[in-house]
Order: sequence, then structure tokens, then C-alpha cells
Amino acid sequence: MDIDSVIPSAQNPRRAMTILVLAHVFPRTRDDTLGAFLLHLYDALAARGIAINVLAPHAENLREADAFGAVRVRRFHYAPARFERLAYRGTMHELVARGIGNKILFAIFCAAFFFSALRAARATILHAHWWFPDGFIGALVSYLTRAPLVITTHGTDVEILRRHAWAKFLARFAFARARAITCGSNYLRAQLIELQVADAARVRVVPMPVAPAFLNFELPADHARSPRKILTVARLTKQKNIETLLEAMIPLQRILRAELRIIGDGPERAALEKFARARNLTNVEFLGAVPQKDLPRYYAECAVFVLPSIREGMGLVLAEALLCGAPVIAVNSGGVTDIAQENETGLLVPERDVRALVDAICRIFADPALAARLAHNGAARVRERFSSARVAEIFHEIFSSVHRSSSTV
Repeated sequence: MDIDSVIPSAQNPRRAMTILVLAHVFPRTRDDTLGAFLLHLYDALAARGIAINVLAPHAENLREADAFGAVRVRRFHYAPARFERLAYRGTMHELVARGIGNKILFAIFCAAFFFSALRAARATILHAHWWFPDGFIGALVSYLTRAPLVITTHGTDVEILRRHAWAKFLARFAFARARAITCGSNYLRAQLIELQVADAARVRVVPMPVAPAFLNFELPADHARSPRKILTVARLTKQKNIETLLEAMIPLQRILRAELRIIGDGPERAALEKFARARNLTNVEFLGAVPQKDLPRYYAECAVFVLPSIREGMGLVLAEALLCGAPVIAVNSGGVTDIAQENETGLLVPERDVRALVDAICRIFADPALAARLAHNGAARVRERFSSARVAEIFHEIFSSVHRSSSTV
């Protein structure tokens, strides 16, 4: 059986636009925080009349077919359900690196992803999130079916390029096949160009959207923030650098009786809890994962939101915090500077500089007018650039341009 008998060519300019989304992470439920920005984006694109079909991996206790409003999801199997353990953990790269068993499972995962995408590729456009494995698989499918490909990078996939020389060869193939490339921040765009894996003329910065719940959030007129409460929301991995924030809490707890709430889960949680206990940080609370619908309340209660991540791709949680009226502090690296601009929409500190972080937090605590100004300016910037409607409008323009150009090929 030849390829054309399995998948007809995508080039039919008279057909309504259909997007096949390739994503190794996609929300499992409407309230899932993992990859939630993807559902916000495609909800908004579906509202513009675009048909959205998502191909994502299956996992135990998930349905093979699902729908979130007009967004249809198909989940592919790559092993018996109890062994489908690579996706939805936020640690796929680490798992694959650990042993030969996971490497074999990942190879099977990629093969299943490819053949499932090939069977599902009756689409106007393929949209792959993360260049690897999704974008690389999308490039293979695009090559065989002639369906145009758009690749969006998010940060963790760009880190692979920094660590592994072999990845550049795969990335060059994937990006060369893509009709358009987007990334969430100017930092990520600069990385792709510096690493010489993508043509600068085709790489466009388009942020992911914040949830409508944050854009529509309004503080009560009588709202008062906890004057010494610090908040961070993050996947607890080494890259998030939570240990630096815990070190900053040693003097902050002793001198100012500051409190820290940590929302999120991940492979470093046990080590971070042990670190906090060893230093008698009794004012630190690990809350674990919190449903996204409950996050605005936590943002609204804190005096300051801190994101200590190193080389963060974008830092969408900063945008969420600002929309809930919280001033933000971030590390001056990665894509966070698209949101937090020094003394305008936030405060920035050097990487792993505990003293600078303590000083920045004390500055926010001591100057309510500064805190209010930073939060106000930041929220205005986020509303202008990060709404689902605005981001969907930009992607619609990109998809329409790709569709028009592919129809003339």
C-alpha cells in the first residue's frame, strides 16, 4: 500500500482550514495545568472557525478520544496502558536518559507518534509544539504528505540543542521543513539563530496565551494582600532553581517573618522539602499542584511573586501573577524579560544571587507604591500581548499565510 492511498495530499485550497496539532503534552482535562496554554490557544482558534484536531500520547486512565468544546483530541497508544509512562510527567527527557529500557520505550513512542500522525494528517496544516520529538515527527509527515508544517518551540526543547550536538542535525531538518517557526520569547528566537538551526527570517516571536480566568480576574474593592507572603508557582525541577529562593528565606524568615508558598510538583520536591527542614524553614509551605481555577486566589493573596528559574523559556506564570495584581521578581535570564522589565513591570536579579533576591523582596515589602506601580504596568503589558484572542489572531494570520503559500506550490 503506498502513502497516497493512506493519506491524501493536504493541498486543497477550497477546503476549510483544519489544523492537526502534534503535542507530546496536552491537557488531560479542562482543569489540567500541564500544557494548559495549548488548550487556551486552540479554544480561541476554534472560535475563529478553524477545525482543531489534536494528536497526543495516551496514558493510563485516559480515553483514546476526547473533546474540549470544539477541540477534538485523539490519543495514540505506544505500549500497554500500564507501561505508557513517558508523557504527562514533565520529565520525558530525564526519563529517556536514565536507562536502556526507557530509550527503547521512547523509540517505540516516536514510531507510534509518527504512524498515528501519518494516518491523521488529512489537515490543511500541521502544528507541532516543541521541535522534538513533535516537530521532527511533523517534518517527516510533512515530507511524505506535503502538508505544510508550523513548529512552535517552548524552551525545554531549545535546551536540548544546547546540551547535545546530535540534536542540531535533527533540528535543522525539522526547521528546514517548516513553513513558519514561532517561539514564546525573544530569548528563544535568539537561541535558535545563535545555534544555527533555523533561518532568522522565518522565526517569529509569538507568546502563548494566559488563561481567560486571569484576564477576567478582578480584585475585590476591599482586597488586602498579606504583607509578608511570597509565592512561587513552578514545576519543581532543577532548572526552576527553587533552592535559591529557599536560601533567601533563611534571613527573610528570621528578620521579617516572611512566609513562602510553593505551588507545584515535580522530581525535586522531596529534595527541596528536605532542604527546607534542614534549615528550619517553618514558614515555607509546599502546596503541591493546585487546579488552575484556584490559582488567582493565591496570586491575589501574596505580597510578591518570585520566579527564580534559570533560562526560563517565557515564564507565563509571571503574566498570571501580574494580572492578579501581584508585583513580580525574576532572574535576569531567558525569556522572562519579555514580561518583567527592570523597574518598569518587575524587578530582576542575577542568577543564583541570594543576596540580590533578598534585597529585591525587601524592596517590594518596604515600598507599597513601587509594588503597585510594577503590578499595574505589568498587567497592562500582559493584557496587550498575552490574551487568547490576540495570540489566536496572530496564529490565524500565520496559518492563513502558510495555507495561501502552500496552495500555490
